[in-house]
Amino acid sequence: MAAQDSARSRRAFLTGQSAATMATAKSHAPRPPWTLPESAFAAACTGCGECVTACPEGILYIDDSKLAAVDFRRGGNLCTFCGACAAICAEPAFLVATAREAEAPWHLRAAIGEACLTHAGVMCQSCKDACGDGAIRFVYGASRIPGPDIDLARCTGCGACAAPCPAEAITIFELEPIHAS
Repeated sequence: MAAQDSARSRRAFLTGQSAATMATAKSHAPRPPWTLPESAFAAACTGCGECVTACPEGILYIDDSKLAAVDFRRGGNLCTFCGACAAICAEPAFLVATAREAEAPWHLRAAIGEACLTHAGVMCQSCKDACGDGAIRFVYGASRIPGPDIDLARCTGCGACAAPCPAEAITIFELEPIHAS
């Protein structure tokens, strides 16, 4: 346990985050796509793990609160929005199939923090290379290497950019409440 805390502290230092920030971020992992609002999802999800098994990308897991959650650093490192998790769920934790066709899977987006290597003058474009939606571009500035810029309108929150980031500077956040109805 002490070794884990020590590793977490080193990671927090290297990525420019406090250990408290990292712990908070981990306790609020995103839910799978097309889930109901958090309170309804928490009431319906039994933590059975069927969605975890069904996920072809292997990014789902059951979190400490016994609910399905997403970790983009697992498995395939991104969500392809295949809907396998929602399709297999026997509980009313996800939007029904007809609503899934009309709704965005979620309102998650990527954000690049101060720990990005470009802030330290290191040329890195791993996030741009991983982004299949072309939402990340690099902007040139006077007397510095290009820095990342995310087009939130193009970003799907799939998480493809998060796992390859060597500084773990990318977080996925909720742009607006998920399926507020």
